[in-house]
Amino acid sequence: MKNKILVLICIFIMKSLFAISLYADVVIDTTTVINNTETYQIYTDEVYVYLTIETIDSKVATSILRQGINVYFDTKGKKKKNVFITYPIANNQRPPRRNKDRPNETREFPDNDSIIRQIGYRLKNNTPQKALYQYYDKTKEFNTLLNNEGITINLAVNEERNSFIYYLKIPNNKINVKSGINFNKLSIGVKTVEMSRDNSERTRPTQQASVRGGGRRGGGRSNGGAPQGRSGNGPGGGDQGRSKGRKTESVPAIDFWFKTTSK
Repeated sequence: MKNKILVLICIFIMKSLFAISLYADVVIDTTTVINNTETYQIYTDEVYVYLTIETIDSKVATSILRQGINVYFDTKGKKKKNVFITYPIANNQRPPRRNKDRPNETREFPDNDSIIRQIGYRLKNNTPQKALYQYYDKTKEFNTLLNNEGITINLAVNEERNSFIYYLKIPNNKINVKSGINFNKLSIGVKTVEMSRDNSERTRPTQQASVRGGGRRGGGRSNGGAPQGRSGNGPGGGDQGRSKGRKTESVPAIDFWFKTTSK
């Protein structure tokens, strides 16, 4: 009888030690960092690195959707940009627009929570599925739903917290192909993709204005004020007039590096 009791006590102690050890590993391997309105959470195991970025700021969420972000990985703990994931790819997802169903009524800008909910609705129907994987000088585009890279990326909205979430799961061998690499010094960088501007599109309104100026309307400018008023509403003056009365909101950029917790 005593032997059975001793055996049961030993089993109980072993299970308790295992549970404590497992909990300690979870705590040690998980890194949570807060920067501005974004919360970054990293979890690593022997096979994958998991990254979650969560924000309640609709401007940050819109910025990620509109421009995409690069997530960099450096196993030496520095800020090298040799290995990274780009997602979403620019122009795959447009930011939410204001409701145009009632053009005769005064339009009100939606609040922060409303924009987050609109983003969630759009993601349910049209989630970006293209991403880029860069490993030094090799670049590969892949589908986030079906790919043989073992990489999982997703965008979602947590309706309870009304927050926007970026989720990434990437194999360790995609961060560094060498076996036996220590990830204790892993540093991760998150940066908004810089959008390139097309100069031809920017000059297009000027070209249209020069064509109109050479027509009949342009020849009548010396006859009085009416044609001048009309020209003021053209591509040049009209855009300037509208831009003065329009409120422009700056889109916040993300540029942040942090290190994972080492064992």
